Amino acid sequence: MPTIEDRVDDVTVSVSGKRRLKARWWRRPQPRGVLVVAHGFGEHGGAYAYAAEALGLALEIDVVAHDFLGHGRSPGRRGVVRRYEDLVDDLQAVVSWARRRFIGLPIYLLGHSNGGQVVLRYAIEHGDAVAGVIVSNPFLRIAMPIPRAKLWLGRMLMRFAPWITLKAHTPSGGMTSDPGIQASFQSDALRHHRISPPLFFGMVLGGEMLISRAAEFRPPLLMLIGGQDPLVDPQSGREFFDRVEAEDKTLILYPKMLHEPLNEIGREKVVADIVRWLAVHLDRPAAGG
Repeated sequence: MPTIEDRVDDVTVSVSGKRRLKARWWRRPQPRGVLVVAHGFGEHGGAYAYAAEALGLALEIDVVAHDFLGHGRSPGRRGVVRRYEDLVDDLQAVVSWARRRFIGLPIYLLGHSNGGQVVLRYAIEHGDAVAGVIVSNPFLRIAMPIPRAKLWLGRMLMRFAPWITLKAHTPSGGMTSDPGIQASFQSDALRHHRISPPLFFGMVLGGEMLISRAAEFRPPLLMLIGGQDPLVDPQSGREFFDRVEAEDKTLILYPKMLHEPLNEIGREKVVADIVRWLAVHLDRPAAGG
């Protein structure tokens, strides 16, 4: 019998006819729904193979994970965007691709870190397009103090040379406590640590904007938070969650996990929590199909 690995396709998604994103598509014979995955800063859609395979098999859903502009196998200089909204446009293009291909099926979003911010931004503006949203340690407020000199330099570059990138401090030891996964991060040639001023300031300012607009969020929400995250302030996720007025919202805290619950020791529990939440919502009539 074929395994899910036999049903993984590489696909290309056009964004407004201007650029083409690379994506991976984990297929099931008769999918009940579609999960679109938005990766975090510096990584790529292929990094979610474990979650895609586990969720696809458990729920009989298709999973699509694209590489954002300037990431992974997609075009663009690493970490460079003209404006942060380019990433939201990327996600919208992938959701539109999924809606055309999977007519009538519910579409869910899963976003991690900066991908979580992109997903939340998209869902506030287009909540009726999706059946539910899952975010893992969404980038809403940075946990580390930013040196004044680096902020000054970033502002100067933003004004005079926004295409220049700086090295982002994202140590693998802050991502996960699993040594094997840490090693895989370090050897992954598709990962990068470069960030341009429009991307950096878009992330920082966008997080505060999202917290202030949380009451506008409407789709069902599952928020997953690693309580020991040294990169993104875990309290910022709680603050957003508390301000969401929609009744269908769930927050799960993993007190000992770092920045990436889906790549942590004990990630099987995280996947099981997502499976339970999605199973309930897949059985309900929902928007987003």
